[in-house]
Order: sequence, then C-alpha cells, then structure tokens
Amino acid sequence: MDITFIQDLLVRGVIGISDRERSQPQDILINLVLFGDVSKAAQTDRIEDCINYRTIAKKITAYVERAERYTVEALAADIARLSLEEPNVIGVRVRVEKPGAVRFARSVGVEIERFRDSKTTPAMHQAYILLGSNIEPEVNIAAAIHRLKESCVINAISSIWETEAVGSPGPRFLNAVVWLSTPLDLEALKKQILAPIEQALGRVRTPDKNAPRTIDLDVLIFDDRVLDSNIWQRDFIALPLAELRPDLSHSTNSESLAEIAQRLRSTSSAFVRSDLQHLSRLR
Repeated sequence: MDITFIQDLLVRGVIGISDRERSQPQDILINLVLFGDVSKAAQTDRIEDCINYRTIAKKITAYVERAERYTVEALAADIARLSLEEPNVIGVRVRVEKPGAVRFARSVGVEIERFRDSKTTPAMHQAYILLGSNIEPEVNIAAAIHRLKESCVINAISSIWETEAVGSPGPRFLNAVVWLSTPLDLEALKKQILAPIEQALGRVRTPDKNAPRTIDLDVLIFDDRVLDSNIWQRDFIALPLAELRPDLSHSTNSESLAEIAQRLRSTSSAFVRSDLQHLSRLR
C-alpha cells in the first residue's frame, strides 16, 4: 500500500493532567503515515488526486493548538479521525510524543493505527461557522454552541469576542467561530442544522440586515472555499476566525488572516470576553 508521511510536525498545545502541564502550552511532536493509493496522482500530476499533506498538517496544527487533551492516547485518536476525514486517506499511523515529559527520556508517547471502511464511512466536510448575537448574547451564544455540539463533530471553538454593532447604533455583539466536521453538504448543513438552531433560539429576520438578533449562524468557509468576503474587512469575523485559520491567505494580495486580524485589532474596540472562555472548551 502506498504511503504519504508527515515527519516531526512540532506543535505547541496543552496536554497532560498536572496543573503545571495545563497552565501553558508545551511541545507536542507528531508523526503521520497516511495510507492510500497514489497511482492516479502519479499519472495525472494533479493535486486533487494526491493525499494533500499540507491541508492535513494545517488542520492538525489548528486542532492540537486548541484541543487541551489530558492524554496522548486521546489526542492521537483525534488526529487519526481528522486524518481519515481527508479524501484518498484510507488508513493512518499516528505517533504523538511529549518531549522531555519523563526524566532521562528524550520523549514519551503513543503510536496507533486506524483504518476506515470506505463503504460505511461517509466523506466529511470542514465548515467554519460564525455565531453572532446581541439579544441576550451570553445566553444565546452558549445555547447555540451547546446545540451545535449535540448535532455536529466540533473540532475547535474560538474565543468569545465582544464587538460593535454594524450599521445603526445598537447593542454590542458577541461573536465566535466554530470549526466542525460534517457529512452534510453545504445546503444540507444550512437546512438541517443551522436553520433549526436559529429557529429554536428565536431568530427573526427583518428587512434591516443589521437589526438586533438572538442568533446568527453563517457559514464562512466550507471545504477551504471562502463564502463570505467580509472575513478580510470585518473585525467581528476576522478576529475569531484568525484564531482557527491564521494561515488563510487573501487571494489578491496574499496577506494572511493573522496579519489582517492584527491590523484590524489595532483600530477596533473589540475584545475577548475572558468571563465566557469556558464556552470555547470542547469538554
């Protein structure tokens, strides 16, 4: 069987059970062996036919930086799941190490193998959803995150940001971005998951697109396709999204979203609501 590998991917994240380990990020070393047939890619020379190691590395890096797992076993299983979601990957060997975790040992860790049954395992899509509320926002943002957790596989949640209302003066918004994996296509995701959540939380749409609302759930990115060009200009989108996709690059000037967010933050009144950061935890 053909393999594609990612060697010595070094990511900083929170992992461990002690107070010291959970107080700050530490080095996590990841090695992947991705199993899949690459013969078509060898013939066509097309990236679409390859196992896209760059996409996988970016996805795993973004996940590990925010996962805050207690054990390397759980983190390795998460990484295997994310890898098997990728097209053309039918199996994966994951090695996760904590350098310097044990005295006199260079590193400790775990290695696992996982395979998927292509007949029963659906293809998974990656979606980044913007949450916004300025009517009882603390209650409604929390409720929306809870409902998304019940219906989707949530990979990461940004910090909760407080931002000014766009357009006419109004109550300030709370905003966050959720990164999820779903077997649903874009329209099905909107119809079966997002619209029912908005309806349950009392979303009422009016001719005024800037009117206060209990909750807004908007798809920003679907399978690396940017659906909302406002991510490059609006602080309420760029700041939370940059936490999860800092690498995202503007198509016209190649400026990264991390750079754009830094520039916007210097002129914005937006700030992270530290009292609501428990909502960003997956567990």
